[in-house]
Amino acid sequence: MGAYWASYHFPSLKMVFYPTLGAFSFLFMHRVHNIKEIRLIILGALIAVTMGSVLYSISHGAISFFLTALVTITLIQFFKWNAAPILAVSFVPFFAHPVSIWVLPIAVFVSLCGLMLSMWLIGKVERSGWYASVTQRLSSLRGGYESVQKEV
Repeated sequence: MGAYWASYHFPSLKMVFYPTLGAFSFLFMHRVHNIKEIRLIILGALIAVTMGSVLYSISHGAISFFLTALVTITLIQFFKWNAAPILAVSFVPFFAHPVSIWVLPIAVFVSLCGLMLSMWLIGKVERSGWYASVTQRLSSLRGGYESVQKEV
């Protein structure tokens, strides 16, 4: 919701959030139990988008784009960040055309930290006894509803 608000009020941020945030959401969902790995991925994304912003501010051309790709891929392999969205987020400055070098890194950092917090809270709720009892009750209700449908 905050990402949508920011992209609505700051046109230069429109392209930032949706594709990359969706990719990171999918990635984080599968690693929700490993917060350390998620933090490393956020660090990698922050480094990549900062580097992309700096290179974009130096030159808007194909050479900067190529250098961003080359350095980001090298960093991903060197640090063994198993997260393809890091490469995608490094290209965002070339498509969003930020007004400042620091706008995108801050936006990406806040978005990914908010996503990490959301995923962590969801994981806590899923592991709680309350969630298990609610899903068990819903399953029993669904079973009762299905038996009534069979009779009809």
